[in-house]
Formats: sequence, structure tokens, C-alpha cells
Amino acid sequence: MVAPEPPESPWSPVPLDLVPDPGPTLPPRLRDELRELGTVGRAWAATVVLLCLARALVIWPALSGYGISPWWFLVLDVGTAPAYGVGQAMSVKLLRDETRPVRDALPWIACVLGAFLAPYAYVLHSAGHLPGYVTWGVVAWVLIYGTFVAWRMAREVRMEPLVG
Repeated sequence: MVAPEPPESPWSPVPLDLVPDPGPTLPPRLRDELRELGTVGRAWAATVVLLCLARALVIWPALSGYGISPWWFLVLDVGTAPAYGVGQAMSVKLLRDETRPVRDALPWIACVLGAFLAPYAYVLHSAGHLPGYVTWGVVAWVLIYGTFVAWRMAREVRMEPLVG
């Protein structure tokens, strides 16, 4: 005698052939564009991370002197560095490509702006009462360095491509 099959439970496993493939974690076009950054783009992103780490360690004593957690600054500064470095490289790459509209680079430019401003916004917000000269010094640094970065990126876009 054959035993009847038990009724299907809502908890019974789904056959693997019915589970949809989640696909790659990044859209194919984005993944390909990131791969096309090349050695210079990747080296730039890595350099930005190292410079942010060095900067956080150099200003460590000043941060704690004003009631700012150096650990949180380190995490925020180094944590946003990859987005900043890759965002710069991708922005320049897309703006140099004459076949691509400028709007393709806008999300990367926004990424650069957000990653650039985040550590300084944290300093200004979390410090409590900073002396006026420190507040204005941070704001001046953001404006001067931000202008320099924008100028450098614009110059990179206008440069002749490297042959090789």
C-alpha cells in the first residue's frame, strides 16, 4: 500500500530550479564602467583613502581638544574616502567621454560632493562650541580645498587623453 503524500506546507523548501537568479550585485553597465577606470583611477582611489587616514591621524589631538570624537571622524573620513576617490575618477572619466551626456556624471559628482563634505559637516556639528576662528578656518578650508578639487577635476576633463 502506498502512503498518501502529505499536504504541502507553506514551510516546505522551494525547488532550486524555481528560485530566480538574483543576478550580479551591480548593474552590468556600472560594473563594467568601474572596471574601465584602469590602473590610474584605482590608484587615485587608493591614494585618497591613504591620505584621509593620514589626515585623521595628524589632526587627532586637535579633534579631541574640541570635544570631537577622533574615532568617529576617522571612521567617517576613511569610510567616505573610497566614494570620494572613485567618484572623482568616474566623474572625470564620464565627462571626458564625448559620447556620454553630462547627466551621466551627475550622480558621481554628487557622490564626490557628499563624501567631501561629510567629515567637515561632522566636525562643525559635533564640536559643540568651537572658537570662531576654528569654525571659520574649517569653512575656509572647505571652500579653498573644494574650489581646488573642482578646478583640478575640470582640468583633468580638458586634458588630452594619454596614449598607450
